[in-house]
Amino acid sequence: MLRAVRSSLGCLSAAPDRISFPLLAAVYRAPFGEADFSVFLAGRTGVFKTALAALCQQHFGAAMDARRLPTGFASTANAVEGLAFHAKDALLVVDDFAPTGRRGDAELHSLAERLFRAVGNQQGRSRMSGHGGPATPRPPRALVLATGESVPSGESIRARLLVLEVRSGEVNQTILSECQRAGEQGRLAESMGAFLSWNAGHFEERQHGLKARVLDIRSQGQGRAIHARLPATLAELQGSWELFLEFAFSGGAIGRAEKESLEQRSQAAFAQVCALQAKHQQAQDPALRFVALLQAALTCGRAHLADRRGRAPDAATVWGWQRQPTGGWRPLGTCIGWTVGSDAFLKPAASYQVAQELAGAERLPGEQMLRQRMRERGLLASVDVGRQMVQVRRTLEGSPRLVLHLKVGDLIQVSRAPPRSFE
Repeated sequence: MLRAVRSSLGCLSAAPDRISFPLLAAVYRAPFGEADFSVFLAGRTGVFKTALAALCQQHFGAAMDARRLPTGFASTANAVEGLAFHAKDALLVVDDFAPTGRRGDAELHSLAERLFRAVGNQQGRSRMSGHGGPATPRPPRALVLATGESVPSGESIRARLLVLEVRSGEVNQTILSECQRAGEQGRLAESMGAFLSWNAGHFEERQHGLKARVLDIRSQGQGRAIHARLPATLAELQGSWELFLEFAFSGGAIGRAEKESLEQRSQAAFAQVCALQAKHQQAQDPALRFVALLQAALTCGRAHLADRRGRAPDAATVWGWQRQPTGGWRPLGTCIGWTVGSDAFLKPAASYQVAQELAGAERLPGEQMLRQRMRERGLLASVDVGRQMVQVRRTLEGSPRLVLHLKVGDLIQVSRAPPRSFE
């Protein structure tokens, strides 16, 4: 059992934490049923997203490798719906959402909308039986993990998804191969079997504890500014991950120090995941999306803010700085502005470029239009009324500069509650 659990934990090293922790948390959330969200693994062809999804699927059966996944978006909607119903309390990978820009895409998008809406609403379609009476609805009872080259469109559909993006070169192929061998040898399924056995004698107690912990985490509100559904989704995954760590610790697969380290890494990973959801969830409001993309850049080390003198500000880790072993601070990514007290002053061009890079193919509007939208949204703390400009002049790092003035509260993420024991 110990080797099997270590093999499952080894999957964390196959991809960056912001990808691997939510994936493995979803694996161990699935047995508790009634998941009203889906996880969507997105990325261009060749980035190994299907291989990562298959590792998750192999926790429920060694034979379901990347070439033999249960279903995909090439299947009929009825077939996918049936599998999602029958795969009760398990993970179900639905592979390869890949629109081509041709006429057949309408059917593909219809299938995606039908699947993810049914999962999000925990409802099956009402229909008539062959005997003329109403048939029993078949709501999804699996936790759905989908993969695709693009994310399905539609604000309400995306609200039901936790999107994890895989970029080229992010998957460690050597470790991936090791994990695939573990999956083929049945060690990942053995880890899940041990987890189910551990829960079996105390299932109702642990299920109740998980629900209470989810409410506790959700009340912290992380992700609420992005979408009302996001705090609950993150809480479900974080709570399930903590429960899995309790299992691994109680069985001797990890020690206390490693358990605490994995808890801390998971909290940082989920904070990154939360920030990155803005790219997909707030596409309809460019001003909010811009600010949320900057939050993501600061959280993920793609950008930083300095103090008035260009040095590490107070609460430096919040503003994209990393503490060094020597005790000093190192800025991460591009400098996009400064923080002074309760104010944040953004470099217009640098902040726009960082947000645009993070937005990827879903591009932002032009800089001038975006600034006007920010003003209309009330996101600019002050403007230069006399010169009729949204940029204001401030002296920073000893030089006068034209900047966008925001309040720091628009760029700071709410911290997550610390984990607790389920025992």
